[in-house]
Amino acid sequence: MRKFGVLFLAVITALALSACSAGNEETKVKIPDKPAVEAPTVNAADYSNGYGGFVFGVGGGTVWCTINESPAFALCEHREVDVAYKLPASPDSCQGAWGYQAKLWAYQPSQGKIADWYCSSGLYSDPEGAFDLPSGSKIVIGQITCFASEQVARCDNESGQYIALGSDIYGFGN
Repeated sequence: MRKFGVLFLAVITALALSACSAGNEETKVKIPDKPAVEAPTVNAADYSNGYGGFVFGVGGGTVWCTINESPAFALCEHREVDVAYKLPASPDSCQGAWGYQAKLWAYQPSQGKIADWYCSSGLYSDPEGAFDLPSGSKIVIGQITCFASEQVARCDNESGQYIALGSDIYGFGN
C-alpha cells in the first residue's frame, strides 16, 4: 500500500510540475484585427497572376491567398503538412480535403456561408513565385481587402465578414 501512495504522490507532483513548464508560457497566435484605414496599401498589379486573380504569400510562411475579381472572393490556403491547429470536422457533403482552405465571398453565395472552409480536391493556386504581402500592409481588390499580420492572413469584405488563416490559427466572421 505504501508503494501505491508513493507512486500516486509522484504522479501528482509530475502533473503539477508539467503545468508550470515553459510550454504553457508560449504566446498564443491570435486572429489579427481588421487593418487600420491608414495601413499601407500595396500596388495590386504587382500580385496579379494574369488570369483575373491576385496571389500573395504571408510572412515568408506557409500561407498564401488568392483574390478573384469575378466572381469576387478570397481563398487562403496552405498545404496539409503545415497545419498546426486541430482540424475541424468535415461535413458529410465534402468528399475532398477540409480545413486547409478558407473562402470569403464578397456577397452571400447561392449556397453556404459567406466565410467558411472550402471543400477542395487540391491546391487552388500555385504559391511559387508569389510575392509576400508585407506584414502590416493590405491589398484591395474590388470588395475584398486582405491584410498580412506576421504569418497570418486576414481578408474582409465590405459587409464586415472575414476569414483569417495561419498555420497555427484560423477564424471566420459571418
